[in-house]
Amino acid sequence: MRGTGLAAGFAGIVLLAAVGAAPALAQDVDKIDRITGTVGPGGSFRPPEGVKVVTPGALVFASFDSNFDGQVMPDELIAGAQHAFRAADSNGDGSVTGFEQSDWAARMGDPTGLLANAMTFDIDLDRSVKLEEFTTGLRRIADQLADESGIVKFTDLIQPLNRQQDQNQAAGPGFGWGTLTGRGSPPRENRN
Repeated sequence: MRGTGLAAGFAGIVLLAAVGAAPALAQDVDKIDRITGTVGPGGSFRPPEGVKVVTPGALVFASFDSNFDGQVMPDELIAGAQHAFRAADSNGDGSVTGFEQSDWAARMGDPTGLLANAMTFDIDLDRSVKLEEFTTGLRRIADQLADESGIVKFTDLIQPLNRQQDQNQAAGPGFGWGTLTGRGSPPRENRN
């Protein structure tokens, strides 16, 4: 019986500690950071942009940054493309087959996207990609991401997960996801 009383006393102390800590736990919950946006230059408020994701091929281009400055220069792109080609050419025969390309794309985090697409690198569709074709394919992707001087910045390798404005533009006129347009004929010019 004496052990039971000790256990009950200990349970009572734990219960009192938990009850005493309850207000503190509630306060901690209130201190959770919320996504509230940021204050931009000049004190202007910017709403939160949401979750960011990497663009297709972003891991490949990020690996090309040899001096770790957060941007891929054109010469780093060429050197990186050569290194990526050697990694993709798993049997070392100087040519990347479709299976090798698929395996490499999966390792780069793009198993069904742009890097796995045969047309990204094998433009002549001979089912064999040589170093020159591989480099050209990566250059085409980089040209879409790069600024005017041909530099791919890491900030250009991420994009918002869901941008309502882009979705509305992609939907075009008419009924789309979240868009409604008026019916009837368009306004006519006043010819008076």
